[in-house]
Amino acid sequence: MGSGPRSVLFLHGYTSPSEPSRDTLTQALDNAGVIADVHTPLAPEGDTRRDPFNPDGAASWFRYTTDRSALVPQGVDYADLADVYAVMYSPWVSHGLTHAPLWDQLATLVDRDGADCVALVGESQGGVMAALLGIEWNRQHPDNQLGWLGLVRTAPDPHTWQPRPPHEQRTFTFDPQWDQPPPRFNTHFCVVLGADDPTYRTYTSIAALGPLLINNPVCNPEIQIHYNVNGNVDLHVLPHVTHDSNEADVFAALAASLARDVRP
Repeated sequence: MGSGPRSVLFLHGYTSPSEPSRDTLTQALDNAGVIADVHTPLAPEGDTRRDPFNPDGAASWFRYTTDRSALVPQGVDYADLADVYAVMYSPWVSHGLTHAPLWDQLATLVDRDGADCVALVGESQGGVMAALLGIEWNRQHPDNQLGWLGLVRTAPDPHTWQPRPPHEQRTFTFDPQWDQPPPRFNTHFCVVLGADDPTYRTYTSIAALGPLLINNPVCNPEIQIHYNVNGNVDLHVLPHVTHDSNEADVFAALAASLARDVRP
């Protein structure tokens, strides 16, 4: 078996369940020597996903109420947390198929392969969802953390780094005065950004990663942002890449990162 994870759970972008192409992702993993089962669940669709930017209710992990992408500097749109709870902890039906909660899908892979052999990856809105799910998994399983968390052309929601109320693990909170960064994780973080991405600009994505980088440094010497030779965040900014271009190059970079082992 090649290096890297044994299973990859990939969450697609907002209203774009066909992106990335499963074939493109699988081929990129094969080329990098990552022999893994790839799971690409389809997000809920229909009335529960209609919002001002998705009037037809196409598949999405959660709804939006704002669009701050054109602001200068660019703003971050928060996830609808009720939708986040629903897909994380409750089943849903899409295209006539019942999907297990994302938490249960992740737990099934962990039970089969071991958490350190599982990669949770998401692109765009799927990356927002993957960050919320993956960091919550690590919080609840500090001794059984995920092997990889991949964030592709995305920026984590601020709620990702917030504390949880005692004994209320399935509730998110937001405290603007919270000043404790996330701990050092055992997880290898794979971050792939597009230098010309107008939806998630590079500075927006890196700023959103700020709390993580305090104790989980970047391991790429060419980046020089929170850099540490023993860092566990593998960060790549690909030149001339937009939010929906160069799919093969983006997933080649992701696959190469998954194949590396920079965990402590």
